[in-house]
Amino acid sequence: MTQNIKLDDSKDARKYQRERTEKVKDLNKSFDELITQPPEFITDENTRILYEYLAKQLNKSGYINNTDQSILLTLVINIQALESAYESLNSVGATYTTDNGMIKKNPATDVIANTSTKILSASSALGFSPASRASLINLAQVDSEDSAQKLMEMFADDE
Repeated sequence: MTQNIKLDDSKDARKYQRERTEKVKDLNKSFDELITQPPEFITDENTRILYEYLAKQLNKSGYINNTDQSILLTLVINIQALESAYESLNSVGATYTTDNGMIKKNPATDVIANTSTKILSASSALGFSPASRASLINLAQVDSEDSAQKLMEMFADDE
């Protein structure tokens, strides 16, 4: 299993973490930033506002670029679907009775379960959880020639 590497450019971070984080940011400079204008097919105003806000925040991070737009779209579309399903659940309930007296499960319950999973996955991929922020990108590139030196630096307490 691949170990996710912590990215951190704060002054309190270890030297190797700061250097690795700078490499990620430098790599991302070769890509365009996320477009902050939501696509036209997103018509819900709250979803458009959320997309724009998140795109701006992600651009500030330096870790995300335009190749991650589909993940952001997945996130905001599923948030919109979750909100709609939750409204249905509140107005109809978890079950409803058909015209012929059968009790059926509200399909919104399945939508909530499915969108919640997708939201968590997209959020994690974009770094919106503490764990994913700590391991956003695996950048452990250790050459055979200097692997011992890099490993020693990684585990050294002094800076």
